[in-house]
Amino acid sequence: MPQAKYARDPNHLLRGELTRRWDQLTESEIEECCTDSSKLIDLLQTRYGYARSRAEKEIDLFFSEFHDRLRMAA
Repeated sequence: MPQAKYARDPNHLLRGELTRRWDQLTESEIEECCTDSSKLIDLLQTRYGYARSRAEKEIDLFFSEFHDRLRMAA
């Protein structure tokens, strides 16, 4: 029952998308920053060498695309 799994863990889909987008991040890092974009910004700066402004733009783009896909799927 995949739907039941998603109902219990609403961030499951988000974590999967984060993993696909930024494959250098570990599962534990993604778990830690899944609900805190400031932690994700810090991770992108550290792991990918992004300037803060680029990390913020990347995250804004990611969430915009993610929300668009969710709307289309609904």
